[in-house]
Amino acid sequence: MTRRAVTALAGCLTAALAATACGGSPEAAEAADDDAAGYPLVEDGKLTFAMSGQYRPFNYFDESGEIAGFDVDLGAEIAERLGLEPNPVTGPFNSLVAGLKSERYDLIIGSMSPTEERKKEVDFTDEYYVAGAQLFVSDDSSVTSVDELENASVGVVLGTTFEEFADEQAGISDVTTYTSDNEALRDLANGRTDAAITTNLLGLYQIKETGLTIKPVGEVLFPDPAAIASQQKNTALTAEVNEILAALRSDGTYTELSEKWFGVDISANDAS
Repeated sequence: MTRRAVTALAGCLTAALAATACGGSPEAAEAADDDAAGYPLVEDGKLTFAMSGQYRPFNYFDESGEIAGFDVDLGAEIAERLGLEPNPVTGPFNSLVAGLKSERYDLIIGSMSPTEERKKEVDFTDEYYVAGAQLFVSDDSSVTSVDELENASVGVVLGTTFEEFADEQAGISDVTTYTSDNEALRDLANGRTDAAITTNLLGLYQIKETGLTIKPVGEVLFPDPAAIASQQKNTALTAEVNEILAALRSDGTYTELSEKWFGVDISANDAS
């Protein structure tokens, strides 16, 4: 447990005892606990953070059915430095913001881009990596860029910036949505769509790990940064997480996690 967490815990106990001694209600003691900690939590002693579980290698279910990936490990590191037990949970990507707003999670650590629309509903930390949106096509395709697509069907995950981009392209006549990028890439490899748009890091990982007969083409379509989302009222927690992200970079932990999952330090990835 960190010094910050020990201090917060001591404050919580003092506030709770004071409320009880004065004949305060359990609800009042709980409110005092939140004040002393600096931020409320969905579940006492735990950091509950959400992701889709469909974004390998960032977050996915492994062979034993356990949630794993870069985002999961990052969330566990953040929880530990807050003096909390990590509690990763999953849900459809396009439902995560609503779940955070309704206080089902403390954070979203799920490779979510901090778009202007999302910022109207939730807060975001500093970016924790920047990848790039990439067009993928089958190995035998002659398409070399998104500008060469004609009446194309393109696979994307529902509720993502990739879907927004695809909707705006003149050469894309059908935007097919999925619950996971891996499913979109498999359908492309099986000839069910003409192309797919996803993060370059994820697509390249899938090609390497599963041998999908697809390839990236053209330039990076747009930067695809990821940040951690928090409840708008939880500014203290957001500030704490930003401090931890900076510490993870400076002490080498972030590099270790990156190399574990990607073989390179993705904190330096600028989508090029």
